[in-house]
Amino acid sequence: MGWLSWLNPIGEWFSQIFNSIGVLNIPGSTYFIILFNVMIAVLMSLLTKTLIDVEKISRHQKEIKIHNDNKKKAMDTADKKLWQKVQRREDYIKKIQSEMMIQQMKPMLVWFVPITMIFFLMRTAFINIPIAWMPFRFPEIWIIIQNLKYYGNLTWMGFTGWYFLTSVGLGNYVRRFMGASPQSTGGASLMGAR
Repeated sequence: MGWLSWLNPIGEWFSQIFNSIGVLNIPGSTYFIILFNVMIAVLMSLLTKTLIDVEKISRHQKEIKIHNDNKKKAMDTADKKLWQKVQRREDYIKKIQSEMMIQQMKPMLVWFVPITMIFFLMRTAFINIPIAWMPFRFPEIWIIIQNLKYYGNLTWMGFTGWYFLTSVGLGNYVRRFMGASPQSTGGASLMGAR
């Protein structure tokens, strides 16, 4: 991330602060990154609720699911009447899918630059510092998880790996709890929620 290299001194300053409060060592670093992820998920959820009509997205998801179910049923049963009904709604369904995609991108457009800068600062502050011990070895194909060090059957995970692991594990629950993610009904889900 060469274009963010001007943030290195700030990241190093954060590292000194984190060292003084004891979060550069396990278990402090482990819990700190978990809390950091929860905070990011809460802020993202508030932004999503502010910029997106979550109920409308949920209604659209239900319509799309019903449409897709009818389409599958019409294809399976060769029901011409149902197929015609599905075809009549096809343009409308494409329109609401497009609407949903645009709505779901709004928070990301606002959030992308700040979260990239925050991530870079945190990564700089926690560079080459063990964040968490995992009680197993990761397969070598986990390229995204950098800074893996193996000690017997234990793996120490650096900031990037632990951040993404906890983000995936906690982010969806926080968004659901805060009502910023409609219940998935088989359609596209909000902000990557599964």
